Amino acid sequence: MLKARRLARIIEILREDGFASLGEIAERLGTSVSTVRRDIDHLAGIGPVTRTHGGVVLNPGEALSFEPGSEIASAIESDAKAVIGRHAAGYIEAGQTVMFDSGTTTREVARAALARKLAFTAFTNDVAIASLLSVSDRIAVNVFHGRMRPGSTTLLGAETVADIGRMRADLLFIGTHAGTVEGLSDTSTELAAIKRAFLASAETKILVADRTKFPKRSLCLFARLPEFERIIIDAGIHAGLASELRSQNPSLELAEDNAE
Repeated sequence: MLKARRLARIIEILREDGFASLGEIAERLGTSVSTVRRDIDHLAGIGPVTRTHGGVVLNPGEALSFEPGSEIASAIESDAKAVIGRHAAGYIEAGQTVMFDSGTTTREVARAALARKLAFTAFTNDVAIASLLSVSDRIAVNVFHGRMRPGSTTLLGAETVADIGRMRADLLFIGTHAGTVEGLSDTSTELAAIKRAFLASAETKILVADRTKFPKRSLCLFARLPEFERIIIDAGIHAGLASELRSQNPSLELAEDNAE
């Protein structure tokens, strides 16, 4: 198992259980305790976990501002994100103008849209999404101006917000760092400003987020659940939590893997 995938799985395990021993993690990952120990030391160094006697715990504030980096983020709940992507991409129609917020789940929507071989116009602040879509001669790909966020494929800043604000798109796919029934939040005012600009510039707004984003709060609120025409989450979310979210927006849909 590649290191990024191991680190992602450790974060997933701790999000589920809160605490795990090194031996338990090693068994679930099919690797050695010494490898797990090095991986835990790495995660402890960048912020989301704390070593304890015999194990590791997820830090209580992990959802507020910690971001694992694009390589690890892509591996967290990668199967669920792919399922969400295929479900969400089904709402794209030929000839539409479609905006893609930066993120690993929106990237899976773009990947699924590419597979559908539709002709449409795409706008994004994510250079990885732009690169992915650019292989098709049927998709007109546009990238917003801005500065690169260190360690990511995201463009942001005042130029990006201004560019997005000039748009009037048919459809938007947007992600979130965290969400509760009270609303959606991200880790900085800059990212929240980008997302608010996206929401103001699209006729149809679709939130795509895997179940690990709920129920969590981050630093900056950017939207309420009723603002979206559709909310798409993977079917692994707890039924009670899905019901709570649906009470705020009945358009919540659970994406399931229908692959043969």
